[in-house]
Amino acid sequence: SGQDVPFDPAVLLGVLPNGMRYAIRRNTTPLGSVILRMRYDVGSIAEAEDQRGLAHFIEHMAFNGSTHIAEGEMIPLLERNGLAFGPDTNASTGIDETVYKLDLPRNDAALIDTGLMLLRETASELTLSEAAVERERGVIAAEVRTRDNFQLRNQIDSLQFALPDSPIARRLPSGSAEVIRTAPVARLRALYDAYYRPERATLVVVGDVDVAAMERKIRTRFADWQGRGAAGSPLDFGSVAVDRPTAADIYVQPDLPETVAIELLKPIIAEPDSRARRLQRSLEGIGTSILNRRLRTMALAPDARFIRASFGITAVFDRFLDINLAAIAQDGQWQPAMETVDLAYRQFLQFGVSEAEIAEQVADIRTSLDNGVRGAE
Repeated sequence: SGQDVPFDPAVLLGVLPNGMRYAIRRNTTPLGSVILRMRYDVGSIAEAEDQRGLAHFIEHMAFNGSTHIAEGEMIPLLERNGLAFGPDTNASTGIDETVYKLDLPRNDAALIDTGLMLLRETASELTLSEAAVERERGVIAAEVRTRDNFQLRNQIDSLQFALPDSPIARRLPSGSAEVIRTAPVARLRALYDAYYRPERATLVVVGDVDVAAMERKIRTRFADWQGRGAAGSPLDFGSVAVDRPTAADIYVQPDLPETVAIELLKPIIAEPDSRARRLQRSLEGIGTSILNRRLRTMALAPDARFIRASFGITAVFDRFLDINLAAIAQDGQWQPAMETVDLAYRQFLQFGVSEAEIAEQVADIRTSLDNGVRGAE
């Protein structure tokens, strides 16, 4: 109700009887290539306390043995088909999603069938053998150690302060070193069965394909997929307190630049995708761009107290709205930097913008849209 934005007719959308969604679009540039993306509506936010890090662990295990591909055979299979692990084949685990990626250099039927077979294996056929899990623990532990740096610790501190009523800060994909070292296979299996389910999966295919033929292949390959056991609980991102008193947080780390920010978070109210809402977002975007252009100009002044400053309005997992005014200050200048940036923001709100500033942004938007149309294929 209220949604009046037409959908792109070039994209074929479908849902299998088991609940798996798919989207297919023919695109012949570059000629003869196809990309496959399998997204699961599950990430580290779904983990229990004793599962922290296991969503990422399962992603690793997708390359370590399944019903029809023995451990150690997937990479040679890919290489025989002209795919390199990393550039053409990869996966990623986020807080709210896990995505498997295949970039096929050819659109021949056999290679497409192989790609769909590999994605079908991730869906319900991972072996998760004791031996393979033990071998992979060290690899994942090394990744966790590499990522455990001052930027990560700063991110955790910021999330804990900004979202105290949300588990996000304790559910980053890197997880717990102790859990990764000791979690039994049954615990991985429980998370896998609970969330790798057809109703949580979306397959996207874009490339030099016959759309109807590709839809038939998808239906043939994935129609028999059924979830095992009880489905996992809905993803819980916690909440934002709308009446939270003003508060401050300081994080000290010598390796970080001197940054200061004023931030407001509030829950997102779901709205239909309407032309009116898109127009409102466009106007907000023009205003934001004008303010940021002013801040960039101020940063170039010889006596500037900050190196860089910005204003932004960002959706966080489509659940929270983060309104943020921030500055990277010259050493020891965080307070005058924020005073200057705050004054620029207040002047923007009080006195508005000029016709010339609006015209510049509209011209940039038109150029971007024209380029998008010319490069649509």
